[in-house]
Amino acid sequence: MGKFAFIFHPHDVESLGDWVFSEPNLKKKRRHLIERALRWIPPLKRESVTGLQSLTGKKANGEMILLPLVPEQIVKMDSGFILQKLIRAGRIAQDLGCNIVGLGAYAAWVGKRGVLVAKELNIPVTTGTSYTIEIVVQAVLKAANDVGIEIDKAKVSIIGATGLIGSICSVILAEKVPYLTLMARNKIKMRKLADSIIQQNKKKTIIKITDNLKESLSQSDIMVVVTSVPFALIKVEDLNPGTIVCDISLPHNVSPEKAASRRDVLVIDGGVVNPPGKVDLHFNFGLAPGLVYACMAETMILALEEKYEYACIGGKVSLAKVRAISKFAVKHGFKLAQFRSFGKKVSIGQIEEVKKARRGKK
Repeated sequence: MGKFAFIFHPHDVESLGDWVFSEPNLKKKRRHLIERALRWIPPLKRESVTGLQSLTGKKANGEMILLPLVPEQIVKMDSGFILQKLIRAGRIAQDLGCNIVGLGAYAAWVGKRGVLVAKELNIPVTTGTSYTIEIVVQAVLKAANDVGIEIDKAKVSIIGATGLIGSICSVILAEKVPYLTLMARNKIKMRKLADSIIQQNKKKTIIKITDNLKESLSQSDIMVVVTSVPFALIKVEDLNPGTIVCDISLPHNVSPEKAASRRDVLVIDGGVVNPPGKVDLHFNFGLAPGLVYACMAETMILALEEKYEYACIGGKVSLAKVRAISKFAVKHGFKLAQFRSFGKKVSIGQIEEVKKARRGKK
């Protein structure tokens, strides 16, 4: 039976209290004192994962390894210090007998996207990027169908387009939509990505690059948001009625408080998966019981497949890898979860309100 580990970190101080210390009032404490304390807390095993069982009958167990740092610390602190923390977390997984370890959220950005971590371990490492891309595309297409957006007429924007997830999502969606806007910090990388898509694109999609976020928000039917910015970036007041926002970033790039004021806009969490069996993480991971993020699901898939040499690190992602992991996912019974928005289930009523808003635009 395969065994995997997944290294995760809290999204913010609030989730740190909920997930780690069972202290809901932690957010009221002085932030700088909390962050100072976190520097000295070593990585640790949080819980074991049970109940994962493939449609084929195969089973795998897992270990949840906590990297006790919030995203702002991972982004701003000395990269060597963070790398050593992550290597230490990986060695815990190794000592627990795991066959593969996955890096979640901002941990996946450390050490040349997992390369330097992998060099220090005797087990393969994956960032889960391939299956995240597959699930994001599935989510976008299903959400569009649910609210009445004709995908072959849709205007789609990718915020964070030159990143690993954003770039491959751009390539895939360019074959399905007539208008695609790419947005990222580096214009040179955006232009290279646009030129590459144009060269291989059979649909002759119109590709636009921009650094004007407000304009992009106001002109899109669908937004895919995948950045490394640890704060709210998207202003929902700039969105047109009937717009879909698939927010993959954790912490979210859309404010939940602001999103609540726009019932005519559908904001969905990107990359949420329903794994096979009766998966139990044995603690509050910020998702409904039995659900996991796609990056973690990829680690589970590879453990079930016993494909331990397959590791998505160092920016090496391709359509072939995305299709391969998707095939394994179907084989074992992993599925796109019912839509959630900031962790809460999206109701049929919410879908209908957005659908009505789109009809009102016509």
